[in-house]
Amino acid sequence: MTRTHREVEVNVQLAPGMGAGVQQYARDKIAAVLGHTARPILFARVRLDQTRNPAADRPVTARGEVDLNGRVLHAEACADTPYEALDLLQDRLQARLDREHPTHAH
Repeated sequence: MTRTHREVEVNVQLAPGMGAGVQQYARDKIAAVLGHTARPILFARVRLDQTRNPAADRPVTARGEVDLNGRVLHAEACADTPYEALDLLQDRLQARLDREHPTHAH
């Protein structure tokens, strides 16, 4: 079964203590990337982790995977907050999509 970006449920896994607002923000960010392709989308996943080390530089890591008709695009971004990490992740996934499929519709 092939689905478009409007039909795909983005699977979001959050580190403990991150709220529902972060989860919706993650879905919105990935949906924005998916809206730039007409290719079938098999799945989309985001995972947010946060280190417990208070001295860590950029303690939040966002990892994303999007399966476009069998071709999985991966990206990772680290930042000070979940929102910043998701912004960076969106940019990186979009850049990978642009490289993989330069003829997609904007």
